[in-house]
Amino acid sequence: MYTSFARPSAVAWLTHFVPYWNEALLAVFPTGAPVLLAAFSKRVHDWIRSVSHLGEVRSAPDLGRAAVNFLEERLLKPSSIGVLELDALPWSVAEPIAKSRYGRGLVDATGLFAAIRQPADEAEIRLAHRAAEIATRAFSALPARAHRASEVLSTLERSARLDGAEEVLPRLAPDLRADATLRRFEGDASLGECFAIELSVAYKATWVRVARSFCNGAEPQSWRRAAEWFSRAGGSLNEANIASGLAAAGGAPPGRLVAWTVETCLGSPPLSVVACDQTPPRPVLPAGSLATLSLRLGLDDGPWLGSGPLILGTRGQGARCLI
Repeated sequence: MYTSFARPSAVAWLTHFVPYWNEALLAVFPTGAPVLLAAFSKRVHDWIRSVSHLGEVRSAPDLGRAAVNFLEERLLKPSSIGVLELDALPWSVAEPIAKSRYGRGLVDATGLFAAIRQPADEAEIRLAHRAAEIATRAFSALPARAHRASEVLSTLERSARLDGAEEVLPRLAPDLRADATLRRFEGDASLGECFAIELSVAYKATWVRVARSFCNGAEPQSWRRAAEWFSRAGGSLNEANIASGLAAAGGAPPGRLVAWTVETCLGSPPLSVVACDQTPPRPVLPAGSLATLSLRLGLDDGPWLGSGPLILGTRGQGARCLI
């Protein structure tokens, strides 16, 4: 399995190792502890061992060549080698393996990993609950009347970091009446009367996503109905009705359901879309999966956005919302 700062989740789930600003390969065998080929300085190997569940950590500045040497050592003859997200394996890593005698044995193991990745266990659910609490408290820390994007973004970052978040990724729609698109901000912007914020938070390698709509002034009555429907729709999701779409699970929404997504972790990205308004209905997740529901409603007085994590319910029973 390849892992990097942008693709940490599969290896983190298996070993609790997160590759801050570097890359690595994890080798998993039918028996025995996994081995990490790490393109890190040796000076951090002791740290890696102290925070991860690994059998061995090997220095591998050139991951592709190191992988071939490792296979020569462990496999006396070529055999099938499952690679998570084979098509996304960087060519600098894949080329030496593909050109070696092991190249013909490379197979995509993405489906196999996804089949065992969910449902979540209680430890991961507790971590997700903690991450959701961090996000909720960060929203509670926002000033009552904010006028600049920098005011809310700096407050969110400060609160979440001091509360223990490993990663904090905010997106902002600064004026919902003008544009409800959530964007990353490198600079600053004025806030309209109504705005929305999405906060993705990682705590001990477990990610959640929470979004809220805010108003500088009296909150529209329609927002309360929107929040109630969001909670009802999320709480109604289970392994059977998620395939039929959100409207089927939650009943008729207030206003118009413009867009919705259900995301979960099935591979190396922290969150991947597994169901949405843009794809045909299909079964996607087993009961007990840790997922995030996000949606946008078109109300009479403008857009409303919300998202939050949940544990997907069993057939005939609803989900457990974490916030």
